[in-house]
Amino acid sequence: MKTINIGKENATFQQILALKENRNKRAQTKLFFVEGVKNIKEAIKNNWEIEAFIYSVETNLSSWAKSILLKAKFNYILSPELMQKLSDKDNISEILALIKMKQINNVQYSNNPIMVLLDRPSKKGNLGTIIRSCDALNVEHIYYSGHSVDIYDHNVISATMGSFFKMPITFIHSNNEFLSLIKELKNNFKGLQVVATSLQTNNNVQNFDFEKPTLLLIGNEADGLCKFYNDIADYFVKISMKEGVDSLNIACATTVCLYEINRQRNF
Repeated sequence: MKTINIGKENATFQQILALKENRNKRAQTKLFFVEGVKNIKEAIKNNWEIEAFIYSVETNLSSWAKSILLKAKFNYILSPELMQKLSDKDNISEILALIKMKQINNVQYSNNPIMVLLDRPSKKGNLGTIIRSCDALNVEHIYYSGHSVDIYDHNVISATMGSFFKMPITFIHSNNEFLSLIKELKNNFKGLQVVATSLQTNNNVQNFDFEKPTLLLIGNEADGLCKFYNDIADYFVKISMKEGVDSLNIACATTVCLYEINRQRNF
């Protein structure tokens, strides 16, 4: 483990800042910025590789923070001013991290899995909240596709409260890749149903039978599901709401649907 002191905005600091703020830089280096004790703990617990820890020269690190320092290749020790520039919090986190991206392979499914596909998620906070809900409500794999926000954006990860590091999350690159995925899932899970959320249906989510293996399709915040996914879906469901209200925030709607699936299966 190598310790590097940074007292001014040099090239190393600018690179760290770029990993926080620049999607292309994250993609090039396969590194991303993480803030928050809960997120760092879950990253370590779930065997994500730590490239570096970052903390202030004036911070009296907790015993927990001291115990993890050797897990990183580098420790960057910053001036308080630079630490403040990196942190999003008024009460600056005692330690930040740079973490390596990793491929999700060999997901172990139950016999009756719940999976979710997100079509072009466009709001960072919503995406993070959906990942957190998926973790809480027994989703076994999250897929996402299209032109979406960067899943490695620090705002997305912060909103997950550690769930990001526990959930298998896979990007679907093309329609053909999705068709291959559906074929594979239907071969592996008898009776698998592809269920899309839609306002253009009379099927209320609480009346639909979710006892079978399910892939739930969730549309973009503004435009809903694209035509391709609508054409693929086996069934459509909607959340019943009072007259005059026709939609919910996408993170809330996803959570409601997942809660109903779990309610049916558990009770």
